[in-house]
Amino acid sequence: MFNAPQWVQWLLFGLPATAIGLIFLLSAVAAARQTFQFFPPPTKASWQHRLFLLLFRLYLYPLIGLSIFYSQPIHSKQAIFQYGIGGLLLLVGFGLAFLITFQMGWRNAFGERRGLKTNGWFSISRNPVYVATWIGLIGWGLLANNLLVTILLILWATMYLLAPVVEEPWLEKEYGEDYRAYKKRVRRFL
Repeated sequence: MFNAPQWVQWLLFGLPATAIGLIFLLSAVAAARQTFQFFPPPTKASWQHRLFLLLFRLYLYPLIGLSIFYSQPIHSKQAIFQYGIGGLLLLVGFGLAFLITFQMGWRNAFGERRGLKTNGWFSISRNPVYVATWIGLIGWGLLANNLLVTILLILWATMYLLAPVVEEPWLEKEYGEDYRAYKKRVRRFL
């Protein structure tokens, strides 16, 4: 454990909690008002795109710091099992999430219209990146073994659970009948 004042730990928790709270708030406004779009952003040059990236970075980087400096060691016979399973889930989950994102196209993942993806991983789930990330988040939580990290990871998982609520109307608008047919054929998650 990192030997620093207690306020550092709370800063590394409070900053990402605030950032993801703002993402939730802006997404809720977008879901409630058809005239406002937050994510996917209207364009790459929009303030929504820049703000989302800023907020997600303000969420992610302190979370990484909190995880590195404030992880709790596991002092039991199951430590090797927990670290092994956690490490495997972290690598597999985030590895798949990055692979699927790159196959989809990074720009497509951030709301640019680059074509509807329906093959490969997207033939199994409409949101395979989210599903893979959940696997990685479980692994991260097992490795960190810290309540504050776990709370932030649960918020990330919740964000990905709710994201389709704001993404699907945009996808229907962008891709029309192609997306509606795909939506009938393939489940949201699994």
